[in-house]
Amino acid sequence: MNSLISRLFFFYPATFAKGEPIAFLMNSYRKRQWAGEKNIQDHQLFRAKKIIRYAYDNSEFYKKLYDNSAVDINSIETLEDIKTLPTISKEDLIYNLEYISSGGHHLFTSSKTTGGSTGQPVKLYKNSLALARERCATARSYEWAGVKLGDSQLRFWGVPHSKSAMNKAAIADLVANRKRISAFDLTEESFLNYYNLALKFSPKYIYGYASVIEQFANYIKSSGLTTIPSLVAVITTSEILSNGARENIEKAFKVKVFNEYGCGEVGSVAHECGDGNMHVIADNILVEIDAGDAGSGEIVVTDLYNTATPLIRYRLGDYATFSENKCSCGRSLPVIDSIHGRAYDILQMPSGKKVHPEAIIYVFEDIQSKTNAFKQFQVIQISRTEIKVNIIPGDRWCSDVQLELVDALKRDLDNDIFYEINLVNSIEREKSGKMRLVKSNI
Repeated sequence: MNSLISRLFFFYPATFAKGEPIAFLMNSYRKRQWAGEKNIQDHQLFRAKKIIRYAYDNSEFYKKLYDNSAVDINSIETLEDIKTLPTISKEDLIYNLEYISSGGHHLFTSSKTTGGSTGQPVKLYKNSLALARERCATARSYEWAGVKLGDSQLRFWGVPHSKSAMNKAAIADLVANRKRISAFDLTEESFLNYYNLALKFSPKYIYGYASVIEQFANYIKSSGLTTIPSLVAVITTSEILSNGARENIEKAFKVKVFNEYGCGEVGSVAHECGDGNMHVIADNILVEIDAGDAGSGEIVVTDLYNTATPLIRYRLGDYATFSENKCSCGRSLPVIDSIHGRAYDILQMPSGKKVHPEAIIYVFEDIQSKTNAFKQFQVIQISRTEIKVNIIPGDRWCSDVQLELVDALKRDLDNDIFYEINLVNSIEREKSGKMRLVKSNI
């Protein structure tokens, strides 16, 4: 479908009918990214004070939380003052949804996301204006990749199974001008079907899980197929995008990869610009890094617009570091230097040392760059002293490569761990369709 037709006759009318005036908000988002750091901080403080006051007056949970914590919300005059408020967790949201949500939330749109490490569903309510602002911020970020609202998308994502969910997804895909591809059906036969579909559909960009897109990219390269000529960008989300995966995808599709970081509870958190930096969506959310004296810490967010289920100082369970450098792109939105991965994907060594997933991924990328011996891997920590490594071997896999891998893991992780190497035909994905390359079961 033509992108202009999609935008004007499908996307804008469908979202406006749900109370989302996206067409009337987009220009303000385009302007604000250049507005200056002080302007954005003033905007954040104004919005944060409003949402805190609203939550205190309309949410039983927040009134009790702040009263019991002896905090005076009227004394908040700076962004730093907001840090005096107590944080809330995913468990708080799961078990106290009705108390957190404001009165009359049944009139708002409900949204459901998956609770990561536990698989426990997290439900919350979002008012239509907050949803509209989420979509605007995301659309603005996609413009950094050369993608406009209504541009055709090839989407590697979960596919619903029930008839009603399938019908709902089909309508959503029509409105968004996209073709949805299952993140679970990844055989060579299915990849060929996806490739032919892409040539026929002519997507402007590919979007989805980094691991699935990388497998599709590797299939195109290994099969000697030409790239998809309509593409201008690839946008990856929901999983760690390693340097090796980025390189493989860009080689296969001959376009730049742009990384996206977000969560279902607050939407987009950060997006990568053309200069390779991850900009925080600071006009929709207030992001803190709870780092203490260290530079890296847990991400804490405040949604500046969602009044249906206010999320104030909500812990995401992810780790990151703020950058002190300004991006050369000139945007005023702050930059996250690195996102280290989910808290539940951080491994605990017998010595007490914590190891982020990237450190483990680098070990495998280094081995792969020298040997090209495996197709995919997954690391699962079973206990403090045992790690299971699942490997889909390639033609060059041999005992020498296995010894080299174990030696590298002992060197870079911990020598007092037993590394169990399992050669497998496939690696199971999470129920959501995500691939967790590194995870802990302890």
